[in-house]
Amino acid sequence: MVYSIYQSEIEQLDVQIAKLRRKSNAYLLAKLLFFGASAFFVYLAIKNFTFLNLAGACSFFAAYLSACVLDSRCQKFCDGLKRKKSVCKHELAYLEGDFTSFSSGEVYINPEHEYSFDLDLFGPSSLFNRMNRSVTRKGSDRLAEKLTNLCQDKQEILLNQAAIVELADHFSWRIRFMANRFIPDNLKMLSELASEKQKHGFLLRSAIPAVCVGMTILSFLLALLKLIGWQYFMTFFLLNLGCSILFFRKTLATNISISKIYQELVAYIEVLNDIQNARFKARVLVELQKGLFSSSANSLKSFAELSRLLNLFDQRGNAIFYILFNGFFLFDILLLKRIIQWEKKHLAHMEKWIHCISEIDALVSLANYSFNHPANTAAEILPEQDEKVIEAIDIYHPFLAYKQAVPNSFTLGKKHVAIVTGANMAGKSTFLRTIGINYILACNGVPVCATSFRFSIVTLFSSMRTTDNLSKDISYFNAELLRLKQLIQHVKSNPYTLIILDEILKGTNSKDKLEGSIVFLREIICHNVAALIATHDLELAKLEDENKEVFSNYCFEIALSKDIEYTYRIAKGVAKNLNASFLLKNILDEMRN
Repeated sequence: MVYSIYQSEIEQLDVQIAKLRRKSNAYLLAKLLFFGASAFFVYLAIKNFTFLNLAGACSFFAAYLSACVLDSRCQKFCDGLKRKKSVCKHELAYLEGDFTSFSSGEVYINPEHEYSFDLDLFGPSSLFNRMNRSVTRKGSDRLAEKLTNLCQDKQEILLNQAAIVELADHFSWRIRFMANRFIPDNLKMLSELASEKQKHGFLLRSAIPAVCVGMTILSFLLALLKLIGWQYFMTFFLLNLGCSILFFRKTLATNISISKIYQELVAYIEVLNDIQNARFKARVLVELQKGLFSSSANSLKSFAELSRLLNLFDQRGNAIFYILFNGFFLFDILLLKRIIQWEKKHLAHMEKWIHCISEIDALVSLANYSFNHPANTAAEILPEQDEKVIEAIDIYHPFLAYKQAVPNSFTLGKKHVAIVTGANMAGKSTFLRTIGINYILACNGVPVCATSFRFSIVTLFSSMRTTDNLSKDISYFNAELLRLKQLIQHVKSNPYTLIILDEILKGTNSKDKLEGSIVFLREIICHNVAALIATHDLELAKLEDENKEVFSNYCFEIALSKDIEYTYRIAKGVAKNLNASFLLKNILDEMRN
């Protein structure tokens, strides 16, 4: 159904684009005719000047300019439709398993993070790669922050759920928003504007430029009236021009700095127009919209004002323009004064505006992900006094295709440790990641891959993918110890933690590993945790006999015959069949034969 919606949208956009192309071709023909007619009447006026010939030349030239304006608008609208079509084509590719059009978020990869490295949040084919549709760099940062800093407030999660549902339903608006040009560096814009303010000297903040301009204009008028000599005007004119030349380096540096952000500012205005035109109902979205367009601090008007100032900088490159406007009006200096005034008036609001834009940008990504996965289910937050941390029915991993994945049902209580055993490739690690990544979705208000998913609000910590670091002289085993130390510190500093572990102490021998694992598990159950642990060590499963109220055994069983049959179903108990020696024996037999 989702696939057909995008296909239908592309077909409609193709029809509109074709109409606009025909209209643009008509405007092109009109421009040629009007310009030719205007040139013809100019020729007639030169040969035989009459009012009729002059009026004809002016009328057709005005018609030519009007056709140029209309054609420009048509082209701009057509470009917008093409970008929307590109968005829909990328979404179709996404549904087919191609994520290369979207940022992978590799810049956010952090092996030391509590869980993001283990759960494939960033990198090619990661959750971020599948989810990110941000049109601003700050929006991308905010989305990464949402995924790596789970919300711990029930009301905020519920409000985000409502916002995501609304944005997911606003298909046309969401596509239009995602069709905006990417804005690469918001913070740079803020820092450059702020730093420029520190560079301006006393002259820019004083009334001296206004006095100089006034004296120049006054002397020009008096000279025209022959009340004073032209030398007085020329003195003030050259003085102004000299001051502008002295300021040339400063204005040039400012111009270069501002030119870098001008296109970003224009793109921001397009984004703000989309947000302003939206009719939001969800509380979060309404508050963000108000934060951008309040009567006292309207971001769109402020950005448009700054855009006009920056556009004036682009118009000052002509030599005649430069001499006349700086000689008469100290144009460069007064323009810098205007920018300083803008900074004083609006810069304090910029951080709030950028935050509101980035928050909406991140929510659009989450909502688009929700729309692309209609089979997903809204998660439910358990009451604070509930003893369960997770209660999932038919849960599966988001990276696995719907209806091809094998769903599992699972419940994990507080102060409880679930020990999962099973053969290699039986599904243990995938199941651990299934729980972790769906928990991240739930905490962000995004529908999860399950028939039902109820959860308590806790922090999350995992240890599944430990790596050595030769540059820091850290061995694999030492890296494991450091990770477990980080885990214990996290548990001690947070009210409640969901722990996901895959094979504790892999870097040591079997006996040492077993003894160390038992010591570690006995330690962590003294804290407020719920733990999900996968292991090949069947001896670890004996902890259930020691304390059934805390430890429970689960397994992913396989059937050994001529070929191995994987069920990928979790069940109570301890795994009986392992496959390492079986697979190795088959390989050796094949090599002998």
